[in-house]
Amino acid sequence: PLEVAMASSVPFLHEPVDVLRQGLPSAKADAQGTHPVQAQLKQHAEKEASVKAAMLANTYGMAFPLKEEIEGRFLSGTQRLPSLPSSMLGAEALSGKLDEVNFDDRLAMSSSEPVQMPPAMHACMDSQIGALQGAPAREMP
Repeated sequence: PLEVAMASSVPFLHEPVDVLRQGLPSAKADAQGTHPVQAQLKQHAEKEASVKAAMLANTYGMAFPLKEEIEGRFLSGTQRLPSLPSSMLGAEALSGKLDEVNFDDRLAMSSSEPVQMPPAMHACMDSQIGALQGAPAREMP
């Protein structure tokens, strides 16, 4: 009973963390939930997408929203190499987000920010596929 209570309350690290590649671990960030407004925005976007899909299915037939969903998954899954930023231009154009101007767009235009060097591509790929996490430790003879 004590182990079950402890396992559900605080996440424990069972393997060493590579601080240089993955950053410092934070129990607060892992245990903290989302803000209520973020949850409402996500639910609203999902509801809006389902209403739009139902409207398109009624207007153009059932195949049209399915085709758009397949294209959206394909375009959102295609990315550049891990150390390079991906703009997701195709997915934004398909979803209609390209026509909206948000506060984040204005923040991204700032040229006064220092240019950061991207992390090493091989290290990013290793962390993405999990090659470094499960590496067996060498035993001393």
